[in-house]
Amino acid sequence: MSEVPSAGPETTEWLTVHYSKQTSESIVYSGVLAAGALAIFGIPRAPLLSLLGALAAAGVALYHWPYVARDRRALVVSPEGITLDRLGLLPWNAISDAVIVERYVRAIRNAELRISLRRPLETAVEDAPSVGFVRRYMYRCWKTLGPQEIAVHLSTLDKKPETIEAAVRRHIQYTV
Repeated sequence: MSEVPSAGPETTEWLTVHYSKQTSESIVYSGVLAAGALAIFGIPRAPLLSLLGALAAAGVALYHWPYVARDRRALVVSPEGITLDRLGLLPWNAISDAVIVERYVRAIRNAELRISLRRPLETAVEDAPSVGFVRRYMYRCWKTLGPQEIAVHLSTLDKKPETIEAAVRRHIQYTV
């Protein structure tokens, strides 16, 4: 019943988490649809307003594109550490603690995994990927809260927060 497979010679990843497609596909596809409808039907009637509306709708769709990108791994918990999309690898020796912080907005659970680091983020990240200009401004599931703390938004991911915390805790208890 556990979603965290045991590490063996054939697998090095213990938990791979993707963006939740069913909750966010509508944002991307409706943005593309709205941009197309505004471009086709609105430009003959009100060119400037329709063009601005189409660009805004296309911008919203482009910002949320990582939700629907195929094989886009948002978070990977492996024996080496935690790998975050467009951040890189945070090795276990750089992580001091990880806890789930929950906030509720009208009975909607917004869970975050707060990762505390032992050193500043710039020196803690290994194998940082090179990110293009457009990808730099797209949605990402994490944000920095300080020089040594990162928050990962778990409500946009396809695994339960408890599953992710259990996989992270399993590694942290061995590196302390």
